[in-house]
Amino acid sequence: MARSIIIIMFLLLASSPSSQAATITVGQEGSDFHRIEAALSSADPGDVIEVASGEYLVNLNITTPRIVLRGVDTGGGIPVLRAGMSTAEIERTYPGLTWMVQMTGGTAVAIRADFVTVENFVITGASSQKPYDTGEHYDVIGNAGIRVYSDFNTIANNTFEGNELTGIGLLNSSNNQILNNTIRDVRYGHGIYLHNSHNNNIEGNDLLSNYNGIELQWCDSNTIQDNEIRDSVIDGIRAFSCNFTFITYNIITRNGHESELGSNWNGISLVGSMNLVANNVISFNRNDGIYLNSIFWEYCSEPPCGAEESYENLIIGNRIQGNGKDGVHLSKTWKNKIIDNNVTENHGKGINLEESNNNTIDLNNVTKNDHGIYLDRSNFTMVKNNTIAEGEKAGIYLWSAVGASMDNNTLLDNTAGLVLAESSERNVFIRNNVTNSTEGINISGGSDENHILQNRLRSCDIGVILAGAGRNAVSGNEIADGLLGISLDVYSTGNSISGNDLSTNVEVARDEGDNRWDDGSRGNYYGPGLCEDADGDGICDGPWSIPGRGNGDRFPLSRPISI
Repeated sequence: MARSIIIIMFLLLASSPSSQAATITVGQEGSDFHRIEAALSSADPGDVIEVASGEYLVNLNITTPRIVLRGVDTGGGIPVLRAGMSTAEIERTYPGLTWMVQMTGGTAVAIRADFVTVENFVITGASSQKPYDTGEHYDVIGNAGIRVYSDFNTIANNTFEGNELTGIGLLNSSNNQILNNTIRDVRYGHGIYLHNSHNNNIEGNDLLSNYNGIELQWCDSNTIQDNEIRDSVIDGIRAFSCNFTFITYNIITRNGHESELGSNWNGISLVGSMNLVANNVISFNRNDGIYLNSIFWEYCSEPPCGAEESYENLIIGNRIQGNGKDGVHLSKTWKNKIIDNNVTENHGKGINLEESNNNTIDLNNVTKNDHGIYLDRSNFTMVKNNTIAEGEKAGIYLWSAVGASMDNNTLLDNTAGLVLAESSERNVFIRNNVTNSTEGINISGGSDENHILQNRLRSCDIGVILAGAGRNAVSGNEIADGLLGISLDVYSTGNSISGNDLSTNVEVARDEGDNRWDDGSRGNYYGPGLCEDADGDGICDGPWSIPGRGNGDRFPLSRPISI
């Protein structure tokens, strides 16, 4: 035991900063060194290198751990690190003539040791020393303002400008801090790029007008928070095969511009990933505000179905506004939760699920979109407690969707409240409020065996329309203050309509098909004083004829029912 304690104490002492750490200065007269490379060569672990105002032509390679490389404004502004060799190179020698050149471009700073800090510089000039389109880069990052190959480093309070390639790139690096940097106008690369790098924190940075904002590939457990990512040519944030990424409290706006690679880019793209997206402002991006999909996908009954699947993402508390297409778009994903978001004025659908099953959409405000919530071949979805208003088309639209549950939603001022189309089957629409739509509920296109239960539909021109729909149950609803309560066309058969209050519509119902208007003991309420009820049991003493084909309600109700 004593031997173990001694070993642990020795390791702790060996890993702690040296008590003899020195401060080394770089600059003009009076400084320890004129060149940063010389200062790095002489530094020991724990030393602080302070660089004075001025411009330094560098390709730094930091291999000593626990170095602090700090820029100091000594009266001439923040020091500038320009990527390029700081000494002349011999390019070619002729008889009697030596041609000397000063190399430019490359990477300004490469960090290859742990616990290094680089702070308070202007970093510029990162480019390929060969034409960019040749693809000749040193590694997957390519040249960058700062490249990181190690762990536990801090890159803080720097300004990256005038770089053709990536501002900050991490390769196989973990537990780094990227804090309060400004990265702007990267022409070809990324503002920040992580590859196979985990547990890093990207916080408080401004990424402005870069080709890509932040991209992560094969990275887990990273945090992206309190950043502003604006005017990227491609995506604001893109994660490819990354899990447990926390994307929180960012401003992600106006990303996705016209480019030779295409024009449909998103605020956030998550591909083959399982992540948290919370409390962000995601606005005015060219395509979707948030886009999730899988890398490779084939149907399976229960996720996870493979490493390439996207599932169990949580999208919560975001403001998603004014994006060029959908506010939130899920494609071929599983078991995600979209909760308590404000999704407004997007030019496509508010929330769009495409071939995405077993998802939950809860407590969202979805206002002034094309469709509010759209389920396209997306099954077993729970849509509950949402407010969906002022949609140009439908509040909730199901296209070939099966097994969805829509409970306690408020749908206001949409052109149509609920639409079930293209063989949408076995869905339940229960306890919802639909107000002021041209069509309250429209069930069509071979959509069968759906249940419309205990809803309130008010001030809709037509409360419920069934067109080419069979074996649906419309029961226990209040359908009020419309021009026509319920309408069924000639191709709608086998539907059951009972327990509904249709009393305050101009025309209560019309049925051109072959349908049942009672459940064998109870029919519908059509208005006061329209029938006799001698025994006071709430059932009229005679049947009620439904206009149209001649169907009848055998047990019409003599008084209103409670919904």
